[in-house]
Amino acid sequence: MTHAAVLVIAHGSPDPDWMERVEEAVRPYRRQMLIRVAYLGGVDGRGIADEVERLERAGVETIAAVPLFVTAGSTHVSEIRGMLGLEPDAVLPKEVRPVSTRARFLWCPPLEDHPLAEQIVCERLRALSVDARREALLLVGHGSDLPGYRERWERLLHRLTFRLQNRFYFTAAGYATLRPDTVATRARQLAACGELIVLPLFVSQGYFTRRALPERLAGVPYRYDGSAYLPHPLIGEWIVQSAEAAFLLDYQTQRSVYGDGRAT
Repeated sequence: MTHAAVLVIAHGSPDPDWMERVEEAVRPYRRQMLIRVAYLGGVDGRGIADEVERLERAGVETIAAVPLFVTAGSTHVSEIRGMLGLEPDAVLPKEVRPVSTRARFLWCPPLEDHPLAEQIVCERLRALSVDARREALLLVGHGSDLPGYRERWERLLHRLTFRLQNRFYFTAAGYATLRPDTVATRARQLAACGELIVLPLFVSQGYFTRRALPERLAGVPYRYDGSAYLPHPLIGEWIVQSAEAAFLLDYQTQRSVYGDGRAT
């Protein structure tokens, strides 16, 4: 019996390969810690409430929740926090209910520009780039039309674009989103500066990388392989590092408050 566990929370997909890539990421670490994966949708019996109930039956009292999402600019991240009781003001869809449990949740941030996430992006760029000084880079994220969420996406894309430009020295670099849809306009602007490389920032390959993005790029010459964060072994490492950091912070906090039996 263990008192702590990790719950990876992913979006889910009707494509079984999508889920298998998530499961594959955590599989190597299941011997060293209790890890379960929950999905927001698309997988019967694998929702957040289902997996929390399984962990609670196993005696788990503390759960590190790791949202496998690109950024907190996703409304799903707020939805998850609301379900776990970590964001009381979150507006949940009518069909979604808060999770009923006695377990404590420790929140971990989504991928954002964590060093391991940035390392994956750099590896993907190296596989596509031939001569950066003759190329232009376009990063593409899902984005959001909602105030607050849109700005979070913009800040992430801006930070990554700036750092990648400083690392690779592309002739030009920029970013675009599917929501609001700025892909075609930005792609044409950057293609005029050099051979265009398009890099999508998505958790896994699927509809957006295989269809939505190529459709928007029609008529623009570009280099693209549709790769995403998964599959990559560093995603599993990021999950473990995120959970361990949350457990350590919780331990230090508990020790500070209760270490000598008196609140400090």
